[in-house]
Amino acid sequence: MLKLRNMKSSVKWIVSAAIAAASMGMMGTANAAEVRLGLNTGFGLGCQVAGARVGVQEGRIGGFVQGVYCNSNVQGVAGGVSVGGALTFDVYQSQTVGAYILAGANTNPNTDPSLFAGAGVRYGIPLFPVEGYLEAGVQRTSTLLGAIIGPRVGIGLNYVFRGVDLTAPPAVTEAAINSGGTTSSGAPVACNVSPSQDASNAASAAQGAIQSAIQAGASAYSGIYSNINPSISIGSATVSGNTATVSGSVSFSATQVSNGQAVSGSYGGTVSLVRSGCSWQSTGYTRSGG
Repeated sequence: MLKLRNMKSSVKWIVSAAIAAASMGMMGTANAAEVRLGLNTGFGLGCQVAGARVGVQEGRIGGFVQGVYCNSNVQGVAGGVSVGGALTFDVYQSQTVGAYILAGANTNPNTDPSLFAGAGVRYGIPLFPVEGYLEAGVQRTSTLLGAIIGPRVGIGLNYVFRGVDLTAPPAVTEAAINSGGTTSSGAPVACNVSPSQDASNAASAAQGAIQSAIQAGASAYSGIYSNINPSISIGSATVSGNTATVSGSVSFSATQVSNGQAVSGSYGGTVSLVRSGCSWQSTGYTRSGG
């Protein structure tokens, strides 16, 4: 019982530390956090047949808590729920791929708690709120008969809420402005960016997100269409405090693999963005006409 209480305390500390680290990272700038809700499965010393996860991340630092159902793998003994959490740190970030290391702890049904560590990779398409992830590492469980060390592997899907502000907007004062704080109508003063350049940066971020999404789509539909040739037209950005919208349109031509016929199309829409430090991060896309 003592070990179980200590493990629960460790799990609470891990999650609290992750949230605190994310909040500290946002002090002084209006950074965008990401909140993830996920489903996963895998195997390891904790069995992890199926479970759910809730996570938060700001910048490179994050954390999650999860609960999973486990089989006991012992005849006549029922399975149960394992609860745990971990801290994560991104070692690589791009618009579509993120690689990270993680360390955490979890309880185990009918046996002692465990510590684990490993690495993971996630993949998502910009402007779409869904990403997949794969994690692999090792897990250690201390028992009466000695320590047991084995593999821990997990795979899952996350629904991502991007651009979440975990802190209330700070009041703007002359002292804050003079010290390089954030104004309510533009970029942080410390970024030294004019309103016109700020809007231009938002438009560039929107174009980059659309280009990345198109490239991912072209790869996914390579068995159906070939010679995909997109053309992106981006309008000016409308900036309102720490959010922005950019309208634009996409035209494309391609060849249908099954019959060799040429196809084409075009559509318009609006990219939504949120300020992330001195830059912008896309949070979603709304197609014209619904």
